[in-house]
Amino acid sequence: MKDYYKILGVDKKSTKDEIKKSYRKLSKKYHPDVNPEGGEKFKEIAEAYDVLSDDNKRQQYDNPNPFGRSGFNPFEDFVKGFNQRRKPKAKDKVVKIQVTPIESYFGVKKEVTFQSNITCKVCSGGGGDKKVCDTCNGRGSLRKKVGSAFFTQVIDTPCDKCHGTGSVVINPCYNCGGSGKKKHMEQVNAEIPKNVNNGDYLRIRGKGDYTPNVGKGDLILQVEVINHDGYEKINHDLVYTKRISLKDLIVKKPITLPHPDGDLSLNLPHNTEMIKPLRLRGKGYDTQKGKGDFYIKLNIVNEEISEEDKKEIIESLK
Repeated sequence: MKDYYKILGVDKKSTKDEIKKSYRKLSKKYHPDVNPEGGEKFKEIAEAYDVLSDDNKRQQYDNPNPFGRSGFNPFEDFVKGFNQRRKPKAKDKVVKIQVTPIESYFGVKKEVTFQSNITCKVCSGGGGDKKVCDTCNGRGSLRKKVGSAFFTQVIDTPCDKCHGTGSVVINPCYNCGGSGKKKHMEQVNAEIPKNVNNGDYLRIRGKGDYTPNVGKGDLILQVEVINHDGYEKINHDLVYTKRISLKDLIVKKPITLPHPDGDLSLNLPHNTEMIKPLRLRGKGYDTQKGKGDFYIKLNIVNEEISEEDKKEIIESLK
């Protein structure tokens, strides 16, 4: 069990005023804003003061329970882990990017421009002059006792006043207004892999918004696959809308289909159905189980038929 009296430099006979005086002196000396290497020591000081400044907690500390130490709880390790998992995390920045079916087919590098929050250069992200939060006494969290009798445990919850930082701004930075961050237009080069689908997410670590006292979050790219140049992507299949004339449909001459791997030539079957797309197997997107298919939707162009085309149509029907 930690010796809270020794940590604060007082003895068991010290009054509350003497304990408070010692705490203020030590907290100023080891506060992270003053002493960057004093973080752990500052936490110990705040923890000791939290117990010794409260009459009930101090009495319980001075008179350990039958289990051998104050505040014993068989679930202590579990609760400690719970508290650790509640540490603040920088928020992710979500940006939408558009990808064409052909870009998805090959994969593509894209330069993404977006607005993000960066560290204020004037106050280095601190927000300005600060003082120790008087609500949580610099701990950044408030302690709540749960349970009853001998089976009690103190659980930390973030302080509402300082939002878990342990300090509050008393003289805001003129450049950021005390927020510790500024808006900035940023660019990143993103590697978009093959076969990305609409709604996929790509993560770029450390390129998101800056959160004071926490750091930078991640950039999340939300992919939107858009129809382009007659192509569309449906799962692992590539779909192309081919415009043909009535003559092409009747005469049944080979039609040329533009494909990412090179032009394809296709003979229209005699029983061609306009509603049902044509299918070329294995000409779609690469997958772990093989390649998808290439579908061709036929769209008849409404145009006037020349006399020469009429003759060709008649010859084909003989």
